[in-house]
Amino acid sequence: MNTKDKISKKALRKIANSVTVITCQSGESRDATTVAWVTQVSNTPPLIMVSISPKRYIHDLIAQAKEFGVAVVGEKSEQMALFCGTKTAYEVDKLYEGNIETISPSLIDSPLIKEALVNLECKLVKSFDIGDHTAFIGEVVMTHLQYEGKPLIVTDKLCTLEY
Repeated sequence: MNTKDKISKKALRKIANSVTVITCQSGESRDATTVAWVTQVSNTPPLIMVSISPKRYIHDLIAQAKEFGVAVVGEKSEQMALFCGTKTAYEVDKLYEGNIETISPSLIDSPLIKEALVNLECKLVKSFDIGDHTAFIGEVVMTHLQYEGKPLIVTDKLCTLEY
């Protein structure tokens, strides 16, 4: 048995990740998709990385718009996160069909999620292919702290941290 055969997706799902909804708009096209692979990579300047499959509709939108929003969602947003993560913008306008309320951004054109705990407005500074995903590095140019609450996380299930 080689090393690849010993790597289990079940084991990798034990790594806790925050649940975010990434938004982007380019022209008339827009999307909101649930992404768990988001991390901060720098304090100065404030940079975050979002890992997105090229198969996702939002992938090309981010490449075109050169910006994106990151909504950190809480326990009250579980249904929205599931909806945005299981539907495809190739078939449905998730913001419309999911009845997801948005708010206007300050420095980007992509919509922000009204019910998020936090929204981050990001300008794309770099992207690169890594494995079967693209890493988009965005500079956080504006933050919106909207609500107190426990952020939703995902391991092998959706939950919140008890702290």
